[in-house]
Amino acid sequence: MSQVDRLAVDFWTGRLSRRAFLARAAALGLSAGFVADVLAGRLPPAAAGAVEPRRGGTLRVALDGEIDTIDPHKSVTIVGFQVYTQIYEGLVRANPTLDGMVPLLAERWEQPNPTTYVFHLRRGVRFHNGKEFKAEDVVFTFERVMDQRFASPRRPDFLPVKALEVVNDYTVRFVMSAPFSPFISKLETLRIVPKLPGHDFARQPIGTGPFQFVEWVSGQHITLRRNNAYWQESLPYLAGVQFRPIPEPATRVVALRTGDVDVLNAVPLKDVSTLERDPKIKVYRQMGVVRDHLGFHMQRPPFQNNPNLRLALAWAVDRKTIVDDILFGHAKPAMVPIPESHWAFNPKVRGAHGYDLDRARRYLAEANPRPSEISVKVSPTYPDQIKMAELLQASLAQLGIRLNIVQLEWSTWIREVVSQGNYEAEIVLISGGIDPDDFFYQWLKSGQVFNIWRYADPRMDELLDRARLATSQRERQALYHQIQEKLVADAPMTHIVYRESVMPVTADLRDFVMTGRYDMDFRRVWLAR
Repeated sequence: MSQVDRLAVDFWTGRLSRRAFLARAAALGLSAGFVADVLAGRLPPAAAGAVEPRRGGTLRVALDGEIDTIDPHKSVTIVGFQVYTQIYEGLVRANPTLDGMVPLLAERWEQPNPTTYVFHLRRGVRFHNGKEFKAEDVVFTFERVMDQRFASPRRPDFLPVKALEVVNDYTVRFVMSAPFSPFISKLETLRIVPKLPGHDFARQPIGTGPFQFVEWVSGQHITLRRNNAYWQESLPYLAGVQFRPIPEPATRVVALRTGDVDVLNAVPLKDVSTLERDPKIKVYRQMGVVRDHLGFHMQRPPFQNNPNLRLALAWAVDRKTIVDDILFGHAKPAMVPIPESHWAFNPKVRGAHGYDLDRARRYLAEANPRPSEISVKVSPTYPDQIKMAELLQASLAQLGIRLNIVQLEWSTWIREVVSQGNYEAEIVLISGGIDPDDFFYQWLKSGQVFNIWRYADPRMDELLDRARLATSQRERQALYHQIQEKLVADAPMTHIVYRESVMPVTADLRDFVMTGRYDMDFRRVWLAR
């Protein structure tokens, strides 16, 4: 985060008084416009001195698959996240460098004690149906997510909240049952909907975001139009956005190069260098929080109670070849979910699982049972993972294990692997967040919705809970170091690579900000054509 960004965030989060903010802004020589934006809780312009944006035009975005739902409290896919964030907004959002949170529908917040957060809501914001955004909508949204019958995957993130109190129409107070350090980053997922009991926000989305829902024709397109009453004055510049699912990778690339679409949310990495040489294309690249893993069902044979079999497979993954030959250098080997650049990363786990078939044989010799055949489920939506499975297949053949690669259409993969747990092993990529809790708790805690490996370990559960309660970064770092060491030892999954996030776009696209988790923020984007 830059010094200027940090200054704005420190003011918004109550670390700096108004007087201290003004003094430091003057010392840094910041413009009056920047200061006015920060005082009003607006995001400052992306680039001082930028060319005057051109208004109008529809941005056409190719997605690598159909989204699961537009309901922000139900969606669990990256493509769903890329669509619903145009429509719905939360009180806060992650900054572009993914190392802090900034206000969005809240102008600012304060934490008067370790268990209380007070949010001052932005005034004059209206939902797409014309209703004014108020504290009652925050409460309605929170209660919707916490309703067990609704079964939102976001619910576990907010269980530490003991009470949500309305102070007045523009102020709410969250009270925790105990200190909960990841709370602000979790709050990003609480995207606010208007108080409309019984409304179907998946079929008739209503938010406060820069774009309004028009229609969703399954398999064809999702169309959004400009929110002319958007709270951030003069934004967005685009007249609309149209998302089109194009699952076949080569077809997506052709669509971009022929001008049929403007943005690809995913690209075959073999095509990146070619696209970078095309003057009509600009390629955004950012190492971030997306990583691939090989996961094992921990409550079914042959991996149940069989750590040596899991470690044998962990040492049979040729990560270097995957980085060099399958991902064309746009990745680096991974051992744990959290990136090596994160303050909570444990350097001791670097190299914890390598590629060594002799070592894999020794683990396999101690395994019980020692299967002669294993199946792994992958999806053609992510063709790189089919190649990873094929590489693993060749390695396991040298160990006397036949690996059956089962390819499933993406929605079927989600149903069988995530919902039903009907698999032995799986390979997929998942994204991370901001706080270390985002990378570990919901994935490794017993019974959590994203713990698709059905991993259940009392010691891991205890460490995860203690890391949430700890209030100093030093104490939390020590706990997350233990969590990572236990994760590589237990190996409910073995991580493969951290991916570079890559998005090619038309050279006509301006002011797009790339993050390391495939965010699509089109508020300030415009088309120079």
